[in-house]
Amino acid sequence: MRTLFGVIGLTLLLPSTAQYWSDAGVVIDAFGEIGRFHFDAVNNKLYSTGSWIQDQGQPGQSLRYVMKDETGWSLSVPVDNLIYTVANYRDTLYMGGDFIGVGGEFMYYAARRVNDVWESCGNFNNAVRRFEVIDDELYVIGAFTTINSSPCQGVAKWAGNGWECVGDLNASFCLPVDITSYQGRLVISGTLYFDEAQYAHVMQYVDGEWIPVGPYGILGGLSGGGQLQVYQDELYVGGLIPLNAGNAGFCLQKWNGTAWSQVGEGLQDETGGTGQTIKVKDLLVHDGKLFVCGGFTYAGHEYAPRIATWDGVEWCSVGGDFGDNEVTAMAFYNDTLYIGCGLDAVVDGQQIVGIAQFVAPEFENHCSGDVSVAAIGEHATARLQALGGGRFRVDGTMPNGMVTFLDALGRVTANHAYRGEEVFEVAGLPSGIYFVLLPDGSKLRSASLE
Repeated sequence: MRTLFGVIGLTLLLPSTAQYWSDAGVVIDAFGEIGRFHFDAVNNKLYSTGSWIQDQGQPGQSLRYVMKDETGWSLSVPVDNLIYTVANYRDTLYMGGDFIGVGGEFMYYAARRVNDVWESCGNFNNAVRRFEVIDDELYVIGAFTTINSSPCQGVAKWAGNGWECVGDLNASFCLPVDITSYQGRLVISGTLYFDEAQYAHVMQYVDGEWIPVGPYGILGGLSGGGQLQVYQDELYVGGLIPLNAGNAGFCLQKWNGTAWSQVGEGLQDETGGTGQTIKVKDLLVHDGKLFVCGGFTYAGHEYAPRIATWDGVEWCSVGGDFGDNEVTAMAFYNDTLYIGCGLDAVVDGQQIVGIAQFVAPEFENHCSGDVSVAAIGEHATARLQALGGGRFRVDGTMPNGMVTFLDALGRVTANHAYRGEEVFEVAGLPSGIYFVLLPDGSKLRSASLE
């Protein structure tokens, strides 16, 4: 038996009882799920959209957004249905959603505020889901198929004093929820289906044509794209992303312009696996880290319920006890982290009215360590990534042959006959401490393995 170096282990940490969060102080009659935050850097204002309800006894005139500035929280003009998005473009505030009335006036799914007066900014025939400023251009995405009675599905940009359609998506079902730019191309994500096509949910605009990212986007019958974020020159997408459908990641994956890959050892559900139906709800880059929130419980097999950070090497916990509630949104305002919480949320034992703010001196920062399986033999050119559930991804070149898993005493626990596949599964491999030998005799080590 060869002398073995390196250990593969699984570390579980118990939840912390520290006080990380407190209620942010929004005063409102009632609320439901809170949507994304929208930060206006020009005027230093933070907007929160979603199901904010004031004057509950007045049907059709009760929904609002809430806004925070240096004086505190305030409420918007009433609208007759949900607001999804707010953006400041050239010092004009744009608002979109499912509404057709703003302050008692008809405005179909979008409005803007000029000289402190709300006015229509185009008649859309269905919901506007997001306004986004990219390279000093204002883009709008949503479920619409016409603007001002002219055909336009899903994506448009502001051109002078009107909307200009961006390509022809030609989707059989179109509900984009986010848009960004990556490698000089527009990218949209959402619930996007195409007749008799395998690809779905993540599309990029190339030479006047919308084509899939991937080449398949996100796979699976029950799946959908969520928020996008560019971090360390890679495109991250969260959402409803099942691993067992053949996707690279669970709830979250990244694209480098050539291939999709998992983010470290990825995210896990409350069982420590990837079988539950949960989502990543928001992504945020701040202070050199990617913040991720949603319904997960572990990040890189580290206990990090609902919110975690990724720095390109390791996952770390932020802290907090969220019970069964998701974290639905994140934003920094004056260097304080704010999060959106679900209906009847209790965080760190305190009832939260929609939004909580971070109050601890620092993040919890229980971290996963370097989560790749690195070869320490001089012949090795491959690395393995543990995907959970006994599944492994091969990065680099590994010759065909036997991959052997041994326990701490050097006894063979499992073998896999490797035949060049990118992802392989070792059935029945229990959690524990292991060594790994590759077909070329190289030895492997890792911080963790499920």
